[in-house]
Amino acid sequence: MTSISEIAKKAGVAKSTVSRVINHHPHVSDETRQKVMDLINELDYMPNQLARDLSRGKTQKIGVVIPHTQHPYFTQLINGLLDAAKASDYQLVMMPSDYNEELELSYLKQLKMEAIDALIFTSRAIRLDRIETYAKYGRIVVCEKLQGYPLLSSAYLDRYSSFVDAFSAMKARGLEHLVLLFSRDNESSATYQTALLAYHNVYGQQSTPYMVFGNIHDFNDGLHVSHELVNDDRIDGILATSDEVAAGLIKGYEEREKKIPYIIGQERLLVGHLLKLPTIDHQSYSLGKLAFKQALSESISQEVLISEVLISEFLPQDN
Repeated sequence: MTSISEIAKKAGVAKSTVSRVINHHPHVSDETRQKVMDLINELDYMPNQLARDLSRGKTQKIGVVIPHTQHPYFTQLINGLLDAAKASDYQLVMMPSDYNEELELSYLKQLKMEAIDALIFTSRAIRLDRIETYAKYGRIVVCEKLQGYPLLSSAYLDRYSSFVDAFSAMKARGLEHLVLLFSRDNESSATYQTALLAYHNVYGQQSTPYMVFGNIHDFNDGLHVSHELVNDDRIDGILATSDEVAAGLIKGYEEREKKIPYIIGQERLLVGHLLKLPTIDHQSYSLGKLAFKQALSESISQEVLISEVLISEFLPQDN
């Protein structure tokens, strides 16, 4: 296997010069650079990636902690991250977590061991205060609003106003028995907490949703949960986890030949457009690009995107 020493000897230059050429250092003459590159190609030299990383002090890799890809929010967010990465010199390292705290901790330790340069939490189970203890080892970005964590950056969605608008539209239609569907229906989910806050703002602090379901991610989940709802004629409105879930609900109601409640989807997907569903655009693709930008930033900051409810551009559902 060819080494840097052999190339330097044949080129009549120092090993440090060869290293500068390999790492695209500017302070090398064009003649010397071309001579070294010709020898690298001739001898089919492949630089050791680990050695290059150590010499540069960077891996050019960013870790992305992702719980799953069952929900379109995460797939669109990943697409935004991928497109941002393609325009840079960085690679993404996908780190599936399934909301397992030990796995998430192991990814933080990879940051500490300099296996990656930065870490993005698209969602998490591990506590923020524990995450922050690793911020000294590299930039950490979380996709949620932060209060009191000065060492962490955040790129997040402000969903509150869109949820208020969605529930206001439902209330204006006289809907009283609402079913709310979530990916996670617990206190660790910022989306769950925000949606309930918006619901209480619109329907009153003492009111409660008629039913709440968690672990609802895709079309089949929507179809399955419809089987639990179709025989309850009091249900008149559903906030679905996504447009795909809404499509599953509609399919289930149609199969049982039951009246379909008024349904609002989320994520502004093609299936929602085809079904003319009201939906909420959470701009998850743009959030992915924003989170990537923050992971490369030298400064710590909070950046926010505003979700938008889209009802008027779609035809209203006939009840």
